[in-house]
Amino acid sequence: MIFKILLLTSFLISQSNMVFNFESKYGNGTNINDLNLQEVNYSYFENLLDINYNYKNIFFYTQLEYSNSPIYGIDRYKINSLPNTYYIELSDSQYLFKFGHIQTLYGYGLATNMFQDHNTDFDNRVKGAELKYMPLDEVELFAISGTGNYGIKSRADARYNALNFKYDYDLFGVQYFTEIGDFLASFGTNKTKFKAGILNDYSINQPFLSSDTRLSVELQEFQLDTGFSEFSSIANEDTFVELNSLNIGYSNTLSIFDIYYEKSINTYNKILRKAQNQNGYNEYLSLSTNLFGFDILYEFKDYNMPYYFPITSNPPTVFMESSSVLLSRNLHAINFSDEIGHQFEARVDLNDISFIFNISMGMKHYGIQYTEFSQDNGLVNGTYSKVNWNDVLKMNFLNEDLVAHKPFRDYYAEMNGWSRNNSLYYKFGLSSQYSYDNVSAKNYQTITIPTQFVYRLKNNNSVTIYYENQKIDNLNSSVDWESYYIRQKYSNEYLSLSYNINKFASFTYFLDKEIKSFYDANSEEMPGRKNNKWTGYEINFELSSSAQLSIFQGSQKGGLVCANGICAVQPSFEDGIKVTYRTIF
Repeated sequence: MIFKILLLTSFLISQSNMVFNFESKYGNGTNINDLNLQEVNYSYFENLLDINYNYKNIFFYTQLEYSNSPIYGIDRYKINSLPNTYYIELSDSQYLFKFGHIQTLYGYGLATNMFQDHNTDFDNRVKGAELKYMPLDEVELFAISGTGNYGIKSRADARYNALNFKYDYDLFGVQYFTEIGDFLASFGTNKTKFKAGILNDYSINQPFLSSDTRLSVELQEFQLDTGFSEFSSIANEDTFVELNSLNIGYSNTLSIFDIYYEKSINTYNKILRKAQNQNGYNEYLSLSTNLFGFDILYEFKDYNMPYYFPITSNPPTVFMESSSVLLSRNLHAINFSDEIGHQFEARVDLNDISFIFNISMGMKHYGIQYTEFSQDNGLVNGTYSKVNWNDVLKMNFLNEDLVAHKPFRDYYAEMNGWSRNNSLYYKFGLSSQYSYDNVSAKNYQTITIPTQFVYRLKNNNSVTIYYENQKIDNLNSSVDWESYYIRQKYSNEYLSLSYNINKFASFTYFLDKEIKSFYDANSEEMPGRKNNKWTGYEINFELSSSAQLSIFQGSQKGGLVCANGICAVQPSFEDGIKVTYRTIF
């Protein structure tokens, strides 16, 4: 019997394909605690093993994690906590069935875009089942049903998610492919559960009761209207928010234009009020074409769900996410519930030189309220005046109505190419970023110049120089908004020098400098000035075509890092060592 089992197992393995991806990260150093500004020990040991197995029309995937402690998230060192994720997939020419952790996208994600991102500790997947069925070549039916556990941080600098919500998600829909375009229609429900007492815990409820989002402000008003005692009593019971969503999409090529349009029409109840329903929507438009050698893209977004806490939807950000180190620290943090915006981009190649031009801008919707004190009338409530896109282009900081809408406006231009018989690559960029968030005292006016040069040597070795220079003004208004002073000025530089030995290793030196100045623009005095510098060295060994080892020694600046519109504060790293090993086998 044992011989038969072994024979069957060996046969199955011989007919299958199995691939392992392993990544191990170790770090030991110190960082600065953002709450008390004290230097504390900082270390991590994170290990991820991806297992991919394929046999005919069966695909299985799982990820095992041993982390004590991880860079982000909870410790995983006990046997029962090692399986991080898994799914099994069965498919043929007409159907696909998946069971486990569902990572999927429909349309452009206005209703459904579920994925996991270890870099920001983001995970909005459900554990359940997904089915796709194609009865005809022109028709695809799909359905999802599952439950998830979505977590967010109570503070941006936290290393784990303190606020966790279970939710039930069900979706069914159809995609119809025709000669006049491709159509998408779906209906979904999302029931997010709030555990009893979670909103009464002031150590973690800041995103809901201490923020300036409309969801938080409205919830604070409900707390005041009902009274703190009554609010606490209501919040001490289990409750839920239920969303019903109708999603439609259309795509087609019309002459020289590619068009995509999607809209999600939603109904949901307010937090702690199951009977108070709200209507909202998410809308997205994309147009692209090629005119006179220029690749042109225009995008429009209108995300209007101000009292909703989104989980399964992750629509397009509609602004350019650069690979620049310094730019990524100041990217606009999108509000997927309350934002409207535009993006225009043009790309062209002229005489082996590529040019990129991009402009994006956005702001919150009209209707932002304020409360101010008047000596004659006491507390006065009002609504900030409506602003237009011309105001956003000018970004006048003394326009109080504009600043209240948390606007951003980004310009970016770049030229890059190869010269000297493709032995020298160069890139020059210029970015102007204006982003106002007065409540957080982050009213940035930023100019950044990123550059990169790569020189190929005759022996296939190469030298890479990456240099960025950045100037930031962080503005702060006076009480009456009739004048302002520049509260902080930053002058930042980032440099990396690399020498790559073909098929062996690369050696890199890092320098990150910051000069921070404090002064009153109406005075020549400079009360404060602070210089910071972070340096480090890294060696990357190419052990084989499928294995790499990286060793870093030194310091790295922490700060906000954004990806796919999701932002997290990366912790600083002082005077330590980092080791990363990756392999595929």
